[in-house]
Amino acid sequence: MTTQLQLPADYQKKYNKVLSYGDANTRIIQLQNCSLPPENSVFTASWWQKNAEITGSASGRGKTLFVRHQQQDSILRPYLRGGIPGKILSNQFFFTGFERTRAWQEFFLLLDMLALQLAVPEPVMACIQKSGLIYRNSIIIKRIPEAADLHHILCQQPLSEKALHTVGKTIRTFHDNQVYHHDLNIRNILLDQQDKPWLIDFDKCGFKPGESWKQHNLARLQRSLLKEKRKLPELHWQEQQWDILIAGYNDIN
Repeated sequence: MTTQLQLPADYQKKYNKVLSYGDANTRIIQLQNCSLPPENSVFTASWWQKNAEITGSASGRGKTLFVRHQQQDSILRPYLRGGIPGKILSNQFFFTGFERTRAWQEFFLLLDMLALQLAVPEPVMACIQKSGLIYRNSIIIKRIPEAADLHHILCQQPLSEKALHTVGKTIRTFHDNQVYHHDLNIRNILLDQQDKPWLIDFDKCGFKPGESWKQHNLARLQRSLLKEKRKLPELHWQEQQWDILIAGYNDIN
């Protein structure tokens, strides 16, 4: 796909480093410095097997591929439905406009958060393919180098008090910028080799006004810790450690 399109008028000035390609039924958006071709096939495993490298995979709601192109490690993630609808529609969503698709919204949300200097990965490309009233979509995002999610780390060792404090403080920076993470859990928080926390997976997330939701957001994270501890009693987590994380959250200096 080579037909370049203009972004919607209200996007053009703010996102002047984003390119758009497509036709009546497809949109591919990517950063100007992206070296990948703007083609639908880039979002398939077969393209990476033939033209670049698949370095691994992870299974969650769907299969995420870890890929490498020109020394850049990224993830290729399709959007899939969960719950009962997911058993029927799987990767199909009702189309109400390209700008309202999940891949489009996450791509530009990541750019907005990066502009606020929040600890999130950089988007590379997103693809939306429409067929009648439904669409399918995928996104490619840069991997955080040498980082692991909190669940993986806690299966190996406890977090230091400093790391816990920093995790809490990092979550606070998102909340102070009114960023709502729809699925804040220990698999969506990473620590790199310098113990810097990063948040990932911003599907169905966004900027949200108000204050009351923030405590519910923290409660969701706490529930995920307790749930994983029940499933794996040897997980290196004790309930009293939550107070350290919250102390970091409340440290506004």
